[in-house]
Amino acid sequence: MDQDLKLSSPEKKDYDKIAMWLLNLECNFKCPYCFFDDSQRSLKTRVADWLRGKVPAINPYKTRFITPEKIGQFFDDTEKKWWVVISGGEPFVYPRFVEIVKRLSQKHMVTIGTNLGLSIDKFIEEVSPENIWSFYVSMHLAERERQGLTVDDLLEKVKRLRDAGFRVEINYVMYPPDIKRFPAIFEQFKKEGFILEARAFRGTYEGKIYPKAYDEEERKIFQDYIPSEVDRVASFESLSFMDVPCTAGKNLIRIRPDGSITRCPHDRENLGNMFEKKLNLHEKVKPCAVPYCKCTLAIKEGCVDFGKRK
Repeated sequence: MDQDLKLSSPEKKDYDKIAMWLLNLECNFKCPYCFFDDSQRSLKTRVADWLRGKVPAINPYKTRFITPEKIGQFFDDTEKKWWVVISGGEPFVYPRFVEIVKRLSQKHMVTIGTNLGLSIDKFIEEVSPENIWSFYVSMHLAERERQGLTVDDLLEKVKRLRDAGFRVEINYVMYPPDIKRFPAIFEQFKKEGFILEARAFRGTYEGKIYPKAYDEEERKIFQDYIPSEVDRVASFESLSFMDVPCTAGKNLIRIRPDGSITRCPHDRENLGNMFEKKLNLHEKVKPCAVPYCKCTLAIKEGCVDFGKRK
């Protein structure tokens, strides 16, 4: 990997706390390896968008919708600067999403996880890149092409974002049918100044369980393009920090589509609900209470000592 293009997380001084906000489960894509398995997902999303215009109470995924001002005020009231890492689903299908990001970024840092399958025109026109730390773009090659979208389309979008002043990270899931195309697509993006991050596929394909089923040739294709030691280890091993001190719950939280707040993606300890304007952060660092951890963001940001993994 070219070191001058290597990506990194924000400096610690730029924020006080991290909120991992799972904004919604609605999505315009239907990837076979998605953590949320719903064969009717894309259809439900399209129908829900239409129905909300007619009957706003209808919501097949029980996502609760918040206004830009209310979510901005929720974080402002903590008197801390947050790094809000937004994911889904697909954030761009969320009502008033551009306005939400615009309001949040007035005082807080924002990262957006997206497939970039929808229009970004309004976002570029209305949102300043000043407090947008990055776009974290997932290519999802097979699903993208199934929908008639192309790699060239995606490249043009990330170039537009970069030209508008936004920082862009791009990941490529090593789904078995897509592995052999990775080197050529990597070079295509590299020529334009972008480095693709490889992400190991976790799941079952043709009766084989991945990532364990990757053969030596397949690993050689992509293992050097996993961006950090934490990501490389987490790609092929199950990590455990049980009983190791972790600042999740104190310096990091998880917000779910219904507004509930938990310590992290795996620890469901209730810390409040943003719709009720309740947030009860830990006052002290507590030990990890779950048997496994896949939260590489928390690990890389120093919430837990990676060297103490079990």
